[in-house]
Amino acid sequence: MAITISTNFESASIRCLSIKEPGEIQLELRDDPIGGERYWYYFRLLGVRGKECRLTINNAADAFRLAEREELDIPGPYVDYRACASYDRVNWFRIPTEFKDGLLTFTIKSERDSVYFASFAPYSHERHMNLIDHALTSKAASLEVLGKTHRDNDIELLKIGSGDPETRSCWICARQHPSETMAEWFTEGLLEGLLDNNNAISRSLLSKATFYVVPCMNPDGAWSGRTRRNGGDVDLNREWVTPSMEKSPEVFLVQQRMQETNVDFFMDVHGDEELPYVFLGGPLEVPSVTKKMESNFRHFQDVLQTVNPDYRRGYEYPGGPPPNPDLRMAWNYIGETYRCLSILVEQPFKDCTHAKDITQGWSPERSKELGNASLTAIHAVLDSL
Repeated sequence: MAITISTNFESASIRCLSIKEPGEIQLELRDDPIGGERYWYYFRLLGVRGKECRLTINNAADAFRLAEREELDIPGPYVDYRACASYDRVNWFRIPTEFKDGLLTFTIKSERDSVYFASFAPYSHERHMNLIDHALTSKAASLEVLGKTHRDNDIELLKIGSGDPETRSCWICARQHPSETMAEWFTEGLLEGLLDNNNAISRSLLSKATFYVVPCMNPDGAWSGRTRRNGGDVDLNREWVTPSMEKSPEVFLVQQRMQETNVDFFMDVHGDEELPYVFLGGPLEVPSVTKKMESNFRHFQDVLQTVNPDYRRGYEYPGGPPPNPDLRMAWNYIGETYRCLSILVEQPFKDCTHAKDITQGWSPERSKELGNASLTAIHAVLDSL
């Protein structure tokens, strides 16, 4: 069987330059349109059963990183990183990976004819649909389609709870950046816990709050294999001040619904290509920050690190707090607009530096556990919001 690279499936992204032999496969990351961000890869390698394979991504030195970090002493996206591999797209594991002289190289002796590689374990459209369907088996849950994206995908909102205006309104949005699949894994864990009738924390939460959950803010980018952009070629997490139906209907329509429900708590769930730990950002630098917002955030942090040690306080944002917070970002904008506890959740593509897992690194399972644990932290601060 000839050795080939396949990308003719959902969320796939890579460019094959050459295949001379199993030990010399040359690849390139694909760019997002307009912005040119590149990081996400997901592809299938065929015809390699029992062969020692060596794959090199030649333009890895130009992988996406935030501009404000370029002058800081932070390892780049692929330093201390290991690629993800799978034979069945269900069970993912890490493989030996080296980043040297701008080249990202990973190796594997394949046990099967077909093996998949990805930046992180993908979260498929099929699994997304199953997540929605499973949520709707609960009488507490309902689905709203807020509108359509540029590519005619539904902008889906799950409402969990009564919707009574006397209850708190808790909003969770995930995966504004489509490559950050750990965000939707996190949301799956949160929803599983929230919809568990045997979970006393969840029963208490739903007696006091209604949850509005957007499991995938960027379906256009997610299903087409982009790194950060939506179908309108914009970064949704820079659209919150002036969203539009022309460029960012996802943000525009979510904001419209928020105005109807009010927002007492907000959590924006992401993944980070560079930082080797779970990081939380709070509404601490917004112009209208209050002592109550700050104390609620610190209490949330303390509880989360107690119930899930994968999160540890002390990993503050690199470079310190910005003098002028970027209100185009969701958690800053919502914190300022609604004077509420607004939290950014960042999970690593790599591993958690203080709790390493040699086989899987940071994984879908750990993301789900963190999402579930966040319910306890929300419960701890809910009455004081």
